[in-house]
Amino acid sequence: MKRSGVRALVLTAGLAALVATVVVIRQDTSEDPASPAESGSGTSSFEVQQNQREVERYWTERRMAEAEPAPMPHEE
Repeated sequence: MKRSGVRALVLTAGLAALVATVVVIRQDTSEDPASPAESGSGTSSFEVQQNQREVERYWTERRMAEAEPAPMPHEE
């Protein structure tokens, strides 16, 4: 293969890699998170799908009375 053919091949491969990278980055940023966390906040979120009736059956008056708050981190 001549040098110009090799250059064209390398240029084409580089361009293909660049396009693939841009596509992957755009897919990652196009997702719409429910509540975006600030960078470095140490928090995350996710949506849980539960049956409303099952939740209501689980949380009886006794369970609600005995429930304790989840531990929350505090800033020093």
